[in-house]
Amino acid sequence: MSKLLTANFMRLKKDKILWIASAAMLIISAYSIIVSGMTMRDIDDANNVQNLNSVYFNFLPFAILFYSVFVALFTGTEYSDATIRNKIVIGHNRTDIYLSNYITCFAGTMVIFAALLIGGAFGVPYFGHWQGGIKNYIVVVMVCIFITAALTAVLTFVGMLSANKAITVVIAMVISLVLVLMVSVMYNQLAEPEFTREFVSLSADGNVEFGPEIKNPAYVSGVRRNVYEWLLQFLPTGQNILVSNEELTKPLINIIYSVIFTAAVNICGIFAFRKKDLK
Repeated sequence: MSKLLTANFMRLKKDKILWIASAAMLIISAYSIIVSGMTMRDIDDANNVQNLNSVYFNFLPFAILFYSVFVALFTGTEYSDATIRNKIVIGHNRTDIYLSNYITCFAGTMVIFAALLIGGAFGVPYFGHWQGGIKNYIVVVMVCIFITAALTAVLTFVGMLSANKAITVVIAMVISLVLVLMVSVMYNQLAEPEFTREFVSLSADGNVEFGPEIKNPAYVSGVRRNVYEWLLQFLPTGQNILVSNEELTKPLINIIYSVIFTAAVNICGIFAFRKKDLK
């Protein structure tokens, strides 16, 4: 596999899409946090004071979109240039080909993720340093690295099984959007309070009057709530939302889930790729 990795990393260094995606991630994440910082500076309200932790990973849930473009085009080129077929012809087995591509794609997505971290650092002049110290920051970043590995596994699975580069990009983008939207819906539903007020009104003398509490029909309870909470902890896109909203309470469990998810997807991908008919 060493020869495959060497060839892949030589391609990776020259991959224009990787560097464009990384530059875009850096610019967007930096712009986002600078705007947040300038907005906070203009708000003269103690209740709106934020720290770096609350905005640093705001763009993390959307990182998968940048990953998907890079991985889809990188793996798609393997088919369009007949590279995969040539690798098999000269004696490389399919498992090594799949794993070498996954490792290379993971290295690429890590470059994009690093750009996100660098962009977030532009918030330090506005928000100060990370609350909780360097140890806490490293823990969160480690969780994000394993999340990136899991997302890369999904995207590599798609890229290695689709021979058409254009279709691969579309499928990867659609899957990415579906995963982000799915966990967003679950997260928003879990955020619904169990009880709500029947009405809130403003009296003639300017006082706010609250009606009696009633059961919120949108509140998720029972088994469905337990399933939603578990999926947010297990799915990499769910973990992204938890990190961005400072709700990461089980980092070790999240890392274990990401390892299981990554291994399962890669095993399925290798099995499917070994059965794929390469014309």
